[in-house]
Amino acid sequence: MLAASIAILFCPLLTSAFYIPGMRPHTFTEGEEVPLKVNALTSIHTQVPVDYYRLPYCIPEGGPKMASENLGEFLTGNKIQSSPYKINMLKESYCNVLCQVRLGKSQAKMLKAHIKYGYHNNWIIDNLPSAAVGLSYETGMKQTHYAGGFPVGFILPKPGREAEVQKFHLEEKKKYTLSSEFYEFEDAYIYNHVNIIVKVYRVGTNPSGFRVVGFAVEVMSIKHKVISNYQGSEIPLESCPPGVPHMELQYIKEPQIVEENEDIVYTYDVIFLESSVVWASRWDLYLSEDHMVPSQVHWYSITNSILVVIFLSIVLLSILVRNLRRDIGRYNSSVTITDEEREEEMEESGW
Repeated sequence: MLAASIAILFCPLLTSAFYIPGMRPHTFTEGEEVPLKVNALTSIHTQVPVDYYRLPYCIPEGGPKMASENLGEFLTGNKIQSSPYKINMLKESYCNVLCQVRLGKSQAKMLKAHIKYGYHNNWIIDNLPSAAVGLSYETGMKQTHYAGGFPVGFILPKPGREAEVQKFHLEEKKKYTLSSEFYEFEDAYIYNHVNIIVKVYRVGTNPSGFRVVGFAVEVMSIKHKVISNYQGSEIPLESCPPGVPHMELQYIKEPQIVEENEDIVYTYDVIFLESSVVWASRWDLYLSEDHMVPSQVHWYSITNSILVVIFLSIVLLSILVRNLRRDIGRYNSSVTITDEEREEEMEESGW
């Protein structure tokens, strides 16, 4: 059994391509629909997953449908559902209007709470979780993170309240907790625009076939302004400048605040990039965070798991040995006692 486990562990190192059990590569043709699924919202500050459609997001036509349902999903808190985003292979799009939502009092309060708690969206395309594209604090350049999804929104101090917020945040635990100071000193903003970036690999044996090998989301907060009355997804927006391929941060004039009676317009861009990464190696970036995480980290995790297994095995073995010695001792002592005493002893012995 141990030899088989070691062989399975090192199998990816000995082969140039492998398949994850239960998964097969899906080859898309140009124009074919690429389903985007949404998972439950998660936060490292609460550890409680939340249904994606609990927040005032756009709902697909006919309502969301469960993408899959098994015991493992319920145990891990996952809830994968369909989404209203329309993506077709190699068909790029710009500033698509998904829907418009007017926030009620309870919706605004709930959305503020989830932004304050640091909740993240978790999207999936072709079984790949979404990476997050954002600006690095150190360099100011775009950087991609491959774990944890992307945030629902962000918090900024209200104008003139910067000093109070800085004092309020001296206690680390108060940065992600709701309080009267939060509603008084800070504003919440939602990321209502996303650039959906899909990386594809052209299959060599099928020139017209493509496989998804990367998926990232760049989020933006934009207070959209509609040129005319809202009449569906074909409304031109003043906040989406014409003549540009995709939305960029420099085009944003004002972020979308979360307040009661605010009209939030959800929009998205779709960007396709051709990649040289093959389907069998598409998870490498998630394991190494694009080489930002040293490979030693994984060895530490493996060593830690082995030590835990050895410790638990020793504890279980000591319990078994102790019980066996006790039963053997009772059996040996029963040779010198009477039949009646032997029957009483046998009733008391056992596992």
